[in-house]
Amino acid sequence: MTDWNGTAWVQDADVQTRAKDGRVARWAATGAMLVIAVLLIVPFAGAFAASHGGTGSGCSVNPSAADVGETYVVHAWGLSTKTAINLWVTEDGVTTGEPIGGTTDGTFSISRASHTPGVTTYTFSGPTGKGMKIYGSCSVSAY
Repeated sequence: MTDWNGTAWVQDADVQTRAKDGRVARWAATGAMLVIAVLLIVPFAGAFAASHGGTGSGCSVNPSAADVGETYVVHAWGLSTKTAINLWVTEDGVTTGEPIGGTTDGTFSISRASHTPGVTTYTFSGPTGKGMKIYGSCSVSAY
């Protein structure tokens, strides 16, 4: 039996071989796309978790936009109650860190104000047995 491949008539064996080769190529391409999707999603997973106040850990700023010098509240939740917590502040491209100690209930809040216009980012981290864990990162825009 023959089959039309779009440009010529081909024998059944050729069609089956091409279908097999095409199937393997499609599975390989699908696998590669899944790996790439995971590699693109994983770096942003922490930011997604940090922006949603459900379960787990995260951080928020209220209000999320403020005038320069205006006070806002940075709040973190889901922090470890067994280790010290660090607060990293990035403002004007400069990151500084400060230990905030421990927390008995896994939450921490602090009032702050931006000194210059732009985005200020707050990141909460703490040590783990294998390195450092980021509990949440959030930002405020100052105008």
